[in-house]
Parts: sequence; C-alpha cells; structure tokens
Amino acid sequence: MRLMQKAVDFIGEIDGRANGRIKGFLTPAQVDTCSETLLRRSRAVANEMKVPVALHASQSVPEFQEMVRRNGCSPIEWLDKIGFLGDDVLLGHAIMPGGSSWVNYHADDLDILANTGTNVAHAVWVFARRGIAMESYSKYLARGINMTLATDTCPQSMIEALRWTAVIAKIMDRRSEVATAADVFNSATLAGAKSLGRDDLGRISPGAKADLLFWEGASLFMTPMRDPIRNIVYSAQTEDLNASMVDGNFIMKDRVVPGFDPKALTADLQKGAEHMWANMHHQDWAHRDINALSPQSYPEYRP
Repeated sequence: MRLMQKAVDFIGEIDGRANGRIKGFLTPAQVDTCSETLLRRSRAVANEMKVPVALHASQSVPEFQEMVRRNGCSPIEWLDKIGFLGDDVLLGHAIMPGGSSWVNYHADDLDILANTGTNVAHAVWVFARRGIAMESYSKYLARGINMTLATDTCPQSMIEALRWTAVIAKIMDRRSEVATAADVFNSATLAGAKSLGRDDLGRISPGAKADLLFWEGASLFMTPMRDPIRNIVYSAQTEDLNASMVDGNFIMKDRVVPGFDPKALTADLQKGAEHMWANMHHQDWAHRDINALSPQSYPEYRP
C-alpha cells in the first residue's frame, strides 16, 4: 500500500491550491486490473478524505467476460457487492453494462448505477471510431444516471464530445428527439461538476468560480443563430472560441494564450510523437512496430 499512501499524501499536498480550484481524487485504474483489497481500501480512504474515486469499468467485452469468470457477475454488479459504488464514484465509460447487446449477459446494471448515484464519464469518440457505441446515452439519462462527458483521446475537444454524443445517441435510438443539445451541454457542465462534488463549477451563479467561454456568435460556422446552445453543439469549430476565463481571470483573449507559442508547442508534440513511434516496438507486448500497430492510410509511394 506504499503507492496508495503516496497518492493520499499528494492529495493532501495539493488540496485547495489555485484559490481552491485544485482538488485531488483517487484513481485505481481499471476494475479488472485491481484487486478487491485495493478497491475496498480505495473506497475506505475516499470516505475518510471525502474525495471522489475514478475507475474504468465495463469498457470492453474481454474485461466484462473476465470479471464474470472471476466473480460470477457483471463488473458493475461486483462493484456494488463490495460496496464500492456511490455518488462520489466516477466510472470511466461503463459502455458495456450487463443488459447490453455487446455482452449478451442478463443484468440491470443501469438500475444499479442509478440507485447508487454512481456517475459515468462517457467518451464517445474513442469508441465510435472503432465501431462501438453506447446503448444508449439517452437511456442512461432516462434512468436517472448522472452522465458526464470525456475526451479520453485525440482530439482533446469537448466540442467533438458534445457533437458526437448527441449524434451517435440519436443513431442508436433511431430517434431525433433524444440526446438534445441541452442534454449534452448539461453533461459537459453541470453533470461534470456534480460528479466531482463541486457546486462551484459548471454554472454561472453567485459563489461559482467564474469559468466562462466566449464564442464568436457572428462567425461563419455560428451563423445563422437562433439557439446558441444548438449552434455550439452542432456547428461550432475550435476557432469560434474567442476567449476563456478561469476563476474570473482571462487565460485566452482573441484566441491568444499569453506566454505560449502554438508553433513551438506543436513542434515539440510532433517531436515527442515521432520518438514514441520509433520506439513503439519496445513497449508493445508482441514487439510490433508502429506500421504494424497503425498502418498508414495509403502505402508509401515509391517511384
């Protein structure tokens, strides 16, 4: 439990920094890679410290099947049995719960999530681009589950998270009136704050942190405008975001973040990525190189 104590010490060290904006929480990774002892201890420590807990669960068919093999029940059923779930728990993905067609296993995991108040972080794009979709975001909402939005992978864009969540959910339900712009906007703001136990985030109200985004309402992609929330969800591009404020202080104005050189940042990012690609075979369990793991769209041209 040395690493657990290290996490506890770190949470205590950073607590309340940046005018109360920075808080810590426990993240014991994935349900299938953590022991019951570790998850029970994480639950107890979270209770003692009054901090949230994040865990990946029900995110793939192999994980689901492995947890059923070990415990004779779904991952979410098992987490409920060991007393792990609660309104301070944020489950990453939970995209393949018992009762979904992906796992072909009879259970009502959504009922468990709703009854325990457990939060779900839905990262639509990382799954959708691999042909996988939640069945369905709007059904989770209808059951009373607090649904938050996550990006999880490139692009780190909440605009894309909003848009793909709304669109994919409509496709899965074959209904245009579900997963509304308001639904996904709430997930990106109020629901996210609720999952962290922070009523000072995700809203414009007295006592909140004054975190604000300022959009170009008359831009090419935001025009014509009647409902600004719909425009943000279905039409906005990154360049339509003009300014951002955190805790009452502007950190970007006119799309410029003072003290940062975008060209230098992207150059460093490209350099780091190329180093990773060149050494991918050292990290992969089968020693596959980047071309085996992620083939180019077209073969290299050789005249």
